[in-house]
Amino acid sequence: MKMINPEKVKLFPGQSFHGLYAPGPNAPGQVGFFVRSVAEFPKSNGNIGIQQRAGAIKFNDVLLVLTMIRVYSEEIEEIFDIWWNFYSEEEDEDFKRISQQDTLTVHFYDESGKEFSIATSNSFQKFFKYLEPMIRKTAPWTDIEFDRAVRGFCAQSYPRENLWELIEFRPEGTQGSGKPKTVEDYPGYIPEELKPFYSYDANQGHSIRIIPSMLEQDALLGNPEDFVHAAPVKSVVRCGIRWIKGFPVAAIPFIPGHGLAVPPDDSEF
Repeated sequence: MKMINPEKVKLFPGQSFHGLYAPGPNAPGQVGFFVRSVAEFPKSNGNIGIQQRAGAIKFNDVLLVLTMIRVYSEEIEEIFDIWWNFYSEEEDEDFKRISQQDTLTVHFYDESGKEFSIATSNSFQKFFKYLEPMIRKTAPWTDIEFDRAVRGFCAQSYPRENLWELIEFRPEGTQGSGKPKTVEDYPGYIPEELKPFYSYDANQGHSIRIIPSMLEQDALLGNPEDFVHAAPVKSVVRCGIRWIKGFPVAAIPFIPGHGLAVPPDDSEF
């Protein structure tokens, strides 16, 4: 098990990654985030806030796990994306640790090395507990396949601000009152083959019922209808679809325990 010494880490501006480190002498290892901002955060960390988000998406048969943090102060803010490769040599242990630890420490660096660290509550704990057994059902991929999938997905979804909005989830709500909307009410274009899957969702508006690619394997082995989720028409048309058992599959991030994660601007009412 490889342990990182935070005092010896060197990063280039904008770089971020996760790794195991020992928070103190003889202390058990825990996962930390290591980041270097493009702009320089103030030396004092008392006024720095950290927000956390996470999502998962199947891209080119690779299940990409994404954690993000938004670091902000009165003067500046910056978003970091940190990717997880379950089938790499060390990641299995990292998945276990982050699903168990209650705190997550973010280490900040500049050109001379580590500046300071901030310990926060670990809101990723539940996400990783739910995710690990699901990933174990997938076929392994290589490090090269993982890197290609990350680059391909980022080419479609960058800059980081877009990724941050993309994995913002909305809780499920109830249908509104009034006349039910039909596919004929949608003002834009819906491919003919997707029209039978149209629905109107109170939270996301005009939608297409799809299977998120992360759940494709479960849908193949079980009843596809059990894995269908409503996604905004814009999200589905932009991502493209493929078909399994007569149901459309779309590469839209899925947050275990919450549902699909789509940009708020994709919702049309």
